[in-house]
Amino acid sequence: MRRDPQRWVIVVAIGSWLDLNSAAQAGTFTYGVDAGVAETDNVTLVPSDQVSQTIAVADANFDYRQQSARLEADAKGNFSYLDYLQGAYRNQLLGRLDGDATFALVQDRLTWALQEDYGQAALDPFTPVTPTNIETINYVATGPNLTLQPGGVSFVDLSARVARADYEISPYTNNRLSGNAAWGLQLSGLSSLSLNLDAQRVLFENTLLNADFDRTSAFLKYALQGARTEISADLGVTKVTADGVSSNGGLATLKLTRTVSAAAKLSLTAGHIITDSVNSFSAVQTGATGAPTTAPSSLSSENYTSNYASLGWQYQRNRTTLALTGRWERDTFPGEPLLDHTLKTTELRVARELTRSLSGEVSGRVYQTDYGHAVVVPESGSADTTTATVSAGFTWRQGRALEIKLRAEHTAYSVSSGDTGYHENRVFLTVGYRPLVIK
Repeated sequence: MRRDPQRWVIVVAIGSWLDLNSAAQAGTFTYGVDAGVAETDNVTLVPSDQVSQTIAVADANFDYRQQSARLEADAKGNFSYLDYLQGAYRNQLLGRLDGDATFALVQDRLTWALQEDYGQAALDPFTPVTPTNIETINYVATGPNLTLQPGGVSFVDLSARVARADYEISPYTNNRLSGNAAWGLQLSGLSSLSLNLDAQRVLFENTLLNADFDRTSAFLKYALQGARTEISADLGVTKVTADGVSSNGGLATLKLTRTVSAAAKLSLTAGHIITDSVNSFSAVQTGATGAPTTAPSSLSSENYTSNYASLGWQYQRNRTTLALTGRWERDTFPGEPLLDHTLKTTELRVARELTRSLSGEVSGRVYQTDYGHAVVVPESGSADTTTATVSAGFTWRQGRALEIKLRAEHTAYSVSSGDTGYHENRVFLTVGYRPLVIK
């Protein structure tokens, strides 16, 4: 069962309307739509006998941020509708939506939260990501938050969530109940220390292929939010119980953001956690290129251990923007070593306003997967793959909203074994409407 991502936007719009009388209102809303054509010289992503195709393209994206007395919201969406004019594939709607909103029922005490994550994930990690090798996943969670302050510097935070994860094809659709309790001390006006307990119950629709499980975590959290530095660090343990069998593992995470200068920002994340495919899908982030990506395959509904680290740097000054990100991740599945894998991603983006009406952009992305223990027939794929994409384009802006974009990209897909590697070139020409930032 698919869920309509537009409903999240409707909810946020209603919340914004209810918040119009707030004196502390502050928010931004940017959006754009484009339509045009694309041409590819290898639509089926094969090593030989390539087939060219013309594709009609319609794009829409938005970035909505709101912070006021009654509503806090952050939502980003980026969607493309593709019509393969020569019939290589059926028409498709692809894209990603990630949104969080918190509505104040009782100011500074009781709020209601809503989270929505919608996008695509690969089905087979050993073959190229074609339109027939992806599925749509939708995750929605909602529930209350309660904040109490029993003492001058102490606080108690309580929350509860009911959630659902829908998979278009994979048999992992499930419902979730979770709760969180935190008792902490405000160490200063900028920092806090708290003891947290998270509990989650996961119930699958298909119990023949999946085992319901409980996952509980207890950890200390330290948070600092300064003028130029933000830190969040967790340290604790996680327990998973499924089919009457329990296992334990460590929990450690770090998030660091540092404003180096007025133009540059540095971010670092690292962690060792026990998680599952739904939480991993919700946590997928865009890199330096800012383009939505297909999430890794959901090969199992089991809990697994994830070790990860990422580093990002962004520079924006006058007419120039530079961004560089890198991420490493190692996922280990207990009792299923064939699913163990390593993921590596590097992204770079350089954008420059050449004149008041003309801008240019160059970007690149390298994505590597290594399923070291998997056994794959060479004719059907490879356990070790690298996808490298480079892109360059120009945008001509006329007036306050009209844009014409020309973009070309080249993708090279290489494999360690077999003959499923390929090369593809695509060219896009679109006309769009993209007004200035609305505040």
